[in-house]
Amino acid sequence: MVIDSIFPPYIYSIHYDAEEDNEYDRLFDAWNDPEYVTGFMCDNQDYLQSDTWIQIQNPEDAAKQVMSEAEELENQFEALADNSDNGTKPDFDSLFHYLEGKYKYELEIAAMKSYGPYRPSLLRMYAIRMKPNCYLITGGGIKLAKKIQDSPELKDHALQNIDRVKDYLLRNGISDSNDI
Repeated sequence: MVIDSIFPPYIYSIHYDAEEDNEYDRLFDAWNDPEYVTGFMCDNQDYLQSDTWIQIQNPEDAAKQVMSEAEELENQFEALADNSDNGTKPDFDSLFHYLEGKYKYELEIAAMKSYGPYRPSLLRMYAIRMKPNCYLITGGGIKLAKKIQDSPELKDHALQNIDRVKDYLLRNGISDSNDI
């Protein structure tokens, strides 16, 4: 795996060896692909019946929400990069939040998450906080359940990828963005 610059010195993304793109690009490509998103929602439409998604009536509506959230989130990244360059708030620290669970009390290379702009949001992006206003994207996806472990796109890789990247950073002596 390697680390790609997205909005240096604020946002970086892991590029897994087996993948064509880094995680930032891979996620936005997937979230903006109508065929992928609609297919995913059709395959997982049972999840849309939960109380969380009561406002979404069908897979097509859910797909539209994902693509709308993706567009807004991508614009938000660009705006936060501009703010960070200008030393104004909000910056990326306002976008990412500590990930609960087993990562709750970790303060160094802490696992973080961001939501899409809607509430409730279908999108999640996971990252490791390298230092204030500096994040390394490890993955993400469409979250259809309350817990990562119950969500079809996330359960098999979201937490595992965070752990893989943390191990990679520790093995290579990378503790903040100055080491990238």
